[in-house]
Amino acid sequence: MLVLFAVEIAQADVVSFQKQILPLLAQRCGMCHLGESPQGKLALNSYKSVLRGGQSGPVIKPGIPDDSLLVQNISGEKPRMPKVGPPLTSQEIELIRSWISQGAKDDSLGETEPSGETWWSLQPLLQGKIPQVKSAWVRTPIDAFVLAKFQEKSLSPSSEADKRTLMRRLSFDLHGLPPTPEALQAFLADQAPDSYERLVDKMLASPRYGERWARHWLDVVHYGDSHGYDKDKPRWNAWPYRDYVIRSFNDDKPYNRFVLEQIAGDVLFPDQPDGTVATGFIAAGPWDLVGHVELREGTTDKEIARVLDRDDMVTATISTFVSLTVHCARCHDHKFDPIKQQDYYSLQAVFAGVDRADRPFDTDPQIHRRRQSLMQQKRELQVELQPWLDKVEQITSPEITQIDNHLQDLGGELAALTAPKNESEALLKKQLKTEVDQTSKRRKELVDGLVDATTRHVLEDLTARMKEVDQRIDQLGKPHWVYAGSNFFDRNQNFRPALQPRPIHLLVRGNVQSPAQLVEPGAISCLKTLSARFNLDHPNDEASRRAALAKWITDPNNMLTWRSIVNRAWQNHFGAGIVDTPNDFGRMGSLPTHPELLDWLALWFRDEAKGSLKNLDRLIVTSAAYRQSSNQRIEEARVDSDNRLLWRMNRTRLDAESIHDSVLQVSGKLDLKMGGPSVQQFYFKDDHSPVYDYARFDVDNPASCRRSIYRFLVRSVADPFMDRLDCPNASLLTPKRNTTLTAIQALALLNNPFMVRMSQHFAERVRGLAGDVSNQLAAAYGLALAREPTSEESRVFGAYIAKYGLENACRLIFNSNEFLFVD
Repeated sequence: MLVLFAVEIAQADVVSFQKQILPLLAQRCGMCHLGESPQGKLALNSYKSVLRGGQSGPVIKPGIPDDSLLVQNISGEKPRMPKVGPPLTSQEIELIRSWISQGAKDDSLGETEPSGETWWSLQPLLQGKIPQVKSAWVRTPIDAFVLAKFQEKSLSPSSEADKRTLMRRLSFDLHGLPPTPEALQAFLADQAPDSYERLVDKMLASPRYGERWARHWLDVVHYGDSHGYDKDKPRWNAWPYRDYVIRSFNDDKPYNRFVLEQIAGDVLFPDQPDGTVATGFIAAGPWDLVGHVELREGTTDKEIARVLDRDDMVTATISTFVSLTVHCARCHDHKFDPIKQQDYYSLQAVFAGVDRADRPFDTDPQIHRRRQSLMQQKRELQVELQPWLDKVEQITSPEITQIDNHLQDLGGELAALTAPKNESEALLKKQLKTEVDQTSKRRKELVDGLVDATTRHVLEDLTARMKEVDQRIDQLGKPHWVYAGSNFFDRNQNFRPALQPRPIHLLVRGNVQSPAQLVEPGAISCLKTLSARFNLDHPNDEASRRAALAKWITDPNNMLTWRSIVNRAWQNHFGAGIVDTPNDFGRMGSLPTHPELLDWLALWFRDEAKGSLKNLDRLIVTSAAYRQSSNQRIEEARVDSDNRLLWRMNRTRLDAESIHDSVLQVSGKLDLKMGGPSVQQFYFKDDHSPVYDYARFDVDNPASCRRSIYRFLVRSVADPFMDRLDCPNASLLTPKRNTTLTAIQALALLNNPFMVRMSQHFAERVRGLAGDVSNQLAAAYGLALAREPTSEESRVFGAYIAKYGLENACRLIFNSNEFLFVD
């Protein structure tokens, strides 16, 4: 947030309106005082408008902050402004007072009405020089930038953490697991100067790395194994996308290829199985089964369902890869950022011909290539066939109308018997299905009798050719399936592929009943380094639209893409990004604490590291900034209470998955098998609306010992244990997790059946390692905390074990801050 920013500037000699005051006003006051119709006619989007004031008159009296209406409204015990959000902090108020005291000067270089395109994130990447700071503390270029900021603010770095702390930190950071006692002892015994760097390389090469970093990515893209909404049906084939992400991180796939595959891999890399599987990204979010499958074509609700579905695709794509809130422009031009409503609907047009469905793929590239080619032939035949089928569907007669009404009635009766309660209802359901089949057959006979000769001939020809293609597909054997973005699939009731991109209109106020002009596929026009319009050779080809967007995002000149990913990596290592709003680099997001470092990292990652995330991680974790102790220091905290300038390492609580997996590892029960279908840790019953019951969770089921990355993620019903530990809702994009500390977490860690049973396994394990209580406690500490107990701990725990048993002592260790936090 801007608290730190305010502290920094308050200490400077001259306050900058353009760089400091304007961003502060945009972030804290912009909800009401930006846009075309600001409240009180007070616009705070430029120096000219701030000085002009609003309907109450001028809000600034240069040189006299106490007489300035702006200061009066934001100050006091109960400030009148802002009406939305928390009051301004004392540092932020002091910043504004200082600027007014200095004469409320304008330093915007003659730009009295600057556009949003002057915002920092929309500027080209700056090829800045690494600060020339002389210090033995500097290990990497990162440290030079960090130390330069220290010197500017009269801060100093913390001492380096001890080797045990560093290994534990690194192990959780890169693997999401604690180090084993054997690995820790080997590292402590290695006195070579490069022992830490070799440990980093070893951890980056482990398959645990991909599992850890995939969890971060799946949070960002809101991956889940069920649809969500009111009928939260399972997605049995979502998991291949999850495995693709893990595999991509472990293989260190270049980032631009990683992005291209997820948006348009089936188009750009049709011969590669991963090209199809990667488009699971497009389908990762929630999906309205009722709206797509059950609602009739041509209804308003059907169109709303499709608009919302495309909105999710657009939001996920732009938030994930370029860190902008483009979805705020669905009803009108973005209120805070220079994103037009036209841009938003141009992005919707990119996804106008793609839906979410199961897609076939093959792990053998040759078979995959042949199957995809045949599927394309089948799609082209379906494009020819569909107008004739539509013509047949329009055939009607009084008798056909009567049959349709009867079928609708039968459908309603069947829906009421989705889950028969007794044998009588089950028999009735069977009879109704038979009647539906017979009535449908009669309808087809009537329609066939009314089809003209030309139509019948065309249908028979195309159907025969389709059958031939199907036979050739069947000869390839059974494929694998992935739930992904798809432009061709078998019809399911009222859910069928578009075949041609659906027309996209700009919707007035986002209302599907108020369509305005047609829009063409495109991107965001506020990036002056790239064209927002796509010059497509085949504009009606759905696939070419996604390919164009993928290339636009990965273009070397797209500054947002490269800033976005290095900021995410930084956040995953330090707990907060250089920009602390990783999905929003706009005016309502945070400002970068180290803008020069952010640009240097982006350019280095793009050009020198060639998009290697492992190289980026290596650069960060080998820096002196990363190796610092997490100990608190009073004097530094007075200057930078949130540690945004990184004068120490942030102490962090383990996330839910790391706690779960660490408990399994320490207990000796962790199963490191990789990949495959997601593990159902609940009782499941699929009927009209599925039942997911975690109360019937079998802790000792071998499948329950898999890493949490492989658990079945249900959107509508969260796992209570993981939910207590701040595991996010899979229906929401989660660029950064919330971390809470509550009493109910301690109760869950003590009393949840999983924790109780794993404590018993933990006790059994340490009994197998040592015979007497003292050595058992030492073994428990080594496994869980990576250290020996102190003499006082041995005395206290020894007495506790004698009274309550080793199992309860293990429960306490699992519930200790030292187990749950990383220094």
